[in-house]
Amino acid sequence: MRKNSIKTLALLILAAAFFLITPAARASAAEFNNETHYLKISVDDDVLIMTQDTAQYDEIWQKAGIADPSTTLKSFKDMGVVASFYELSSKLTVNLIANRTSSTADVFSFAGMSDSDILDYMNNAMSSASSQSTALPPEFSVSRDLNGLPFVRIFIDARSTENPCSEVIYGTIINGEMLQFDTFTEGKGDGDESFLRKIVSGVSFSKVLTPEEYEELVRVARLKLIVIIIVFVVLIALVIFLFVFLGKRRDKKAKQVSDAMTAFRERMAAGEVDMSAPPTYTITTSYDEALFERLGMFRAWICPEPTFVILVGILAVVTISKLLQAQLLHVIVLGIFIVVLLYMHYSAADKAKDALKKRYDVKSGPKPTFRFYDEFFKVTGLPSASEYIYGQVTAVRTWSDTLYIFLGDSQIMPIRLSDLTDCTAADLKNLIKSRK
Repeated sequence: MRKNSIKTLALLILAAAFFLITPAARASAAEFNNETHYLKISVDDDVLIMTQDTAQYDEIWQKAGIADPSTTLKSFKDMGVVASFYELSSKLTVNLIANRTSSTADVFSFAGMSDSDILDYMNNAMSSASSQSTALPPEFSVSRDLNGLPFVRIFIDARSTENPCSEVIYGTIINGEMLQFDTFTEGKGDGDESFLRKIVSGVSFSKVLTPEEYEELVRVARLKLIVIIIVFVVLIALVIFLFVFLGKRRDKKAKQVSDAMTAFRERMAAGEVDMSAPPTYTITTSYDEALFERLGMFRAWICPEPTFVILVGILAVVTISKLLQAQLLHVIVLGIFIVVLLYMHYSAADKAKDALKKRYDVKSGPKPTFRFYDEFFKVTGLPSASEYIYGQVTAVRTWSDTLYIFLGDSQIMPIRLSDLTDCTAADLKNLIKSRK
């Protein structure tokens, strides 16, 4: 049981950690959303969208003509690519790159700035970049005809070099960060900006902030992150504490029962226990394979351990949450967690059932007799026949046509309800409960 507890605890930690993973971007057939940048981009139906969250085995890479998705994903991460848009009809690609620096934070937004101020900023930014090559100085111009926001058009002409190419970037600063939409053309021909302009024209923002509003959002986000971390740590600490606390309490209870059983046997050996008194109830039942198959089902699914119920509940809530967010990859991984947990639970219950069948020699068809006295009960007709004090009973449950007496987690004694001739199931439960 301890090993299973450790395994289920590990599953809980993994599930909780997995729950905190929320992708910043979502893409549908005709729209791209990025909550981190408050960004929404409307696109045509024939546009493929790839992000850093796109699985490298997704068929979208092949459709976009990318043979090595893993290398592309690494370049996305290195360059800060938020999304890559590929138009099937034109075979053109536009990359969206986001960058926040102290300079962009100071400017905060191109909105409200004149064209000359924007161009001055870009020239100063390029001249202050120590790594910027002066061999191919970019050309700047301001465009305001795309979607109401001022965009600076950056044209880098390398068509006369040994490896001729050109690059066009439409960039704007909003909410304290630079967003750049980039398209690259190989060869000496003029680049096609049509797809790039369509992408930029489809840009809109769910929030356009002031510097003060942005700082407040950052403060709130940090507080939320701290709260999430604290809750996560407290959750794990609480679960570990409960496992330790319940383990110690279980050990303490086991010692008390062991001491009580030892004292009872010493009293019985000394003749201090009245063995001649008639039992309160006498019940003879029969054991067979079918009875213990039902016992296995009862232990696994009808009366499972609380830990199992809690874990399944947590995983179910997380899975439903991910499903509502259309995060199918997360749903698949969480489904694997649930399958593993169900297998572990069923396997443990099945092994426990087989152990009891072997212990009671069920194949021989035993007919045990239970005699319930004032301070103990005696079981005969089984290989493990013995006397038990009522303090050893941890639970009494009824299901279907059977009453189950639990002596801890590993030993269960079933009694068919049809064999209760001297009493009812309620009478027997009350007797055991009153003597514990």
